[in-house]
Amino acid sequence: MRRNSVIEYIREYAASQPEKYAVCELRKNVTYCQYWERICKMASVLLAKNIIKDTHVVLRCTQNIDYLVIFSALQYVGAVPIPVEKNSGADRMREIAEAVDATVVIADEEIDGICVHKSKDLIKEAGNATMAQLALPNDSDVSMILFTTGTTGKSKGVVMTHLGDVAVSENVIQGTQMTEENVEIIPMPLNHAFGIRRYQSDMVNGGTVCLMDGMVFVGTVWKLIEKYSVTAMALSPASLRMIFELSGDRIGEYREQLQYIQIGSAPLPEADKQRLIHLMPDLRLYNFYGSSEAGCSCILDFNSADNKVGCIGRPTINSLLRFVDDNGAFVKNVCEENPALLAWGGTFVMKEYYKEPELTKETMVDGYIITKDLAYLDDEGRCILVGRSDDIINYGGSKISPAEVEDCARGYENIADCAYSSRPDAITGECPVMLVVKREEYDQSAFEAYLEERLESYKVPREYYFTDEIPKTFKGSLLRKNIKQMIMNQIDGGN
Repeated sequence: MRRNSVIEYIREYAASQPEKYAVCELRKNVTYCQYWERICKMASVLLAKNIIKDTHVVLRCTQNIDYLVIFSALQYVGAVPIPVEKNSGADRMREIAEAVDATVVIADEEIDGICVHKSKDLIKEAGNATMAQLALPNDSDVSMILFTTGTTGKSKGVVMTHLGDVAVSENVIQGTQMTEENVEIIPMPLNHAFGIRRYQSDMVNGGTVCLMDGMVFVGTVWKLIEKYSVTAMALSPASLRMIFELSGDRIGEYREQLQYIQIGSAPLPEADKQRLIHLMPDLRLYNFYGSSEAGCSCILDFNSADNKVGCIGRPTINSLLRFVDDNGAFVKNVCEENPALLAWGGTFVMKEYYKEPELTKETMVDGYIITKDLAYLDDEGRCILVGRSDDIINYGGSKISPAEVEDCARGYENIADCAYSSRPDAITGECPVMLVVKREEYDQSAFEAYLEERLESYKVPREYYFTDEIPKTFKGSLLRKNIKQMIMNQIDGGN
């Protein structure tokens, strides 16, 4: 039976499987019983500091067990955690605190004008505290406010409920075919949707989470795998690339142990995808489509027959799919020739943007989150993504999805990366061009021939520009406005 919150699942597992590891680091770990005890003691400390129900608290992420204890204890007392990046400075934390009416910050530095509690001090106090015995949150209570990265506009506060958190977790659990014995490495930041939701999924499932603070020390991956008998990993494409660059094909040594890897936050380069599948032919390699507002909406196993060009998989268990126009109106007869905007509804979507009623009204229509992604369902029920409506290139009346061309181009082994864009053209409106990061063996004619063999003629870039690095977010998503500007700068510089 579904529980009302992730916290309720943790309490339940503390009773039913007390000695099972809940959260682990390389040199530390806590069982479910120990984890629940630490959460309850921390709740007592928070209450003593007047951090009570509905208190908004900005919490700096430290990517460890202590952070998750504080995060969970905040939810247990009914407060609302607003997790922020570990490198956030005082000005950024103050900015977020003001935006979400937070009266308290938990970090390890003082911030003028705001009540700050140092996380290290809280952990120390909790060691001698008594365990709080409190009522559990209701499923409709606000569980947290997640801040978007702001790469497609200003940063927004996504308000989630406990019911939404559990529903997203169910999407992940069902989508990955997660077993009760799941042990998962999560190096992704726990203040962002991808990382925190993978942690929550393992807690709802009663599994074990292994934490890493990024991939700088890639050797920690192998130590965790061997120490805790890891069965799964949650990685960004950039993290997988670091594994390959720093450890070669070593991940293939664990082909019999790892059951699945889930990829999120950015597209996975085709070359890395094929390399991983070659090394681990029985691995389930998942890609989740989703957002902070509508987490884990759709799932695709790259290592399956569903892995088609543009396919983002099939809707997850709690996902309701609708196709709409720019105004949110339902669109009928959606097909390859007539794609429409994806919209997602169900118990797993956000409640609202915090104190942004107009933006919420614009983004949510009839309870559905409207995306900027054009798509359709094929005859087998797979969701096929055409591209973002604001990224689509109109070349003389022909519509081109940059992501499709980039996915094809990245299969050419002598480029390190690429981005498909356009420049203004007086005759066709837009002229398709490509920004390329070359490898030493790069050959322009061979690359052009490679693309011409695999793409319709109108999709082949008309011009090529070169750079040492493609502008991306920390998660690996392309910064398309920056890319277009970089191309225009090269054009202007050549004139």
